Amino acid sequence: MEVVTVWNTINERLTNFVLGKVQDVDLTKDIVQDVFVKVFTQVDTLRNNDRMVAWIYQIARNEVISHFRKSTFNALESEKELTAFPTETLTAEVADCLHPLIDSLPPKYREALVWADIEKIPQKEIAKRLNISYSGAKSRVQRGREMLKDVVEECCTITTDVYGDIIDYTIKPCGKEKLGEYGIDY
Repeated sequence: MEVVTVWNTINERLTNFVLGKVQDVDLTKDIVQDVFVKVFTQVDTLRNNDRMVAWIYQIARNEVISHFRKSTFNALESEKELTAFPTETLTAEVADCLHPLIDSLPPKYREALVWADIEKIPQKEIAKRLNISYSGAKSRVQRGREMLKDVVEECCTITTDVYGDIIDYTIKPCGKEKLGEYGIDY
């Protein structure tokens, strides 16, 4: 994948990502420009082109951290911000979009899915809570997952690495309307 194509594809998302961290439009432009320079001067150090998007986001995270280290905030406040800085990934970015999609599921599937996959309640406990058989609870969770997968696939194309981490995603043209119905900004 060519670096210019990737950069053009993720530039707006990357800018929003950095802006969310630094809360300053001018500073965001500076940091994104620094990321741009590093990406284009260090692209030959990238060992796996399939990880280019994740690599660019890692450079952006490092640039934001570097900004906070250089800042003139008092040491205690600056240290607090650095330790609280989350290591967001594209997987986390996409996960944030899933909540409205989960909310769109029929209640009995939504409830089972949330309990199993978000609250991490064992399926045997879910069966007890719903007063249904264990196999019924397993089926309900699985059906909820399938329904969610169908909605996501209708709206987006997601590329994962061998570990299941998201390395890139694009919103399908027909999916923009669908995502808007769920209150998701794209």
